[in-house]
Amino acid sequence: MSDEIRADYEELEQIAGQFANQANEIEEMLRNYHGRYVELRDGGWIGRGADAFMAEMDDEVIPATVRFYKAMNEANKVTKDIINQLRQSEEEAAGLFKTQ
Repeated sequence: MSDEIRADYEELEQIAGQFANQANEIEEMLRNYHGRYVELRDGGWIGRGADAFMAEMDDEVIPATVRFYKAMNEANKVTKDIINQLRQSEEEAAGLFKTQ
């Protein structure tokens, strides 16, 4: 078993960026469907179908989308933290081999 750790920092940065992009797209989507949802909720659509739709949006769709948004933001943050930790560890290890 090897104690070697390898990191492709460029690839990790791209992954973090993808998480950030996904979070931004989800945030934009939330803003877009919030406006349309408010129009429907405030009299744009009435009846049993509307009530069922609003309940599902309020109880399931919007909360799940917000959780997904938060997860993408957290994944971005954690990936960046991993990059920083690996770089710091690499620098510390390299420091052990520098001659004084």
